[in-house]
Amino acid sequence: MLRDAPGPTVECVNEYLVERYLPGITARQLDDASARLAAAAIELAADGVEVRYISSTFIPEEESCFCRFEVRDANAVRRACERAGLELARIVETRDFPPRTEEE
Repeated sequence: MLRDAPGPTVECVNEYLVERYLPGITARQLDDASARLAAAAIELAADGVEVRYISSTFIPEEESCFCRFEVRDANAVRRACERAGLELARIVETRDFPPRTEEE
């Protein structure tokens, strides 16, 4: 289930990571791409495609960016990236492992 965060909700979700290589990209271009990706996900959700863009992380030293999504399947992630006009290297499913406490 989704955590408390803004944006559309998605039932029975998986998490996916989009890997992008962005040599020479500027901070402004990163901001613009992130805004386009968020807008694309919202538009798709309004059209009934269950997808939620979570965030992006840029690694300057490697000129790479990782965009996180919650969706039912990778196809919705690809559609969001295409609608935002973003090229990608690959899409992979991910799993988060929150820290466990001693009581668990």
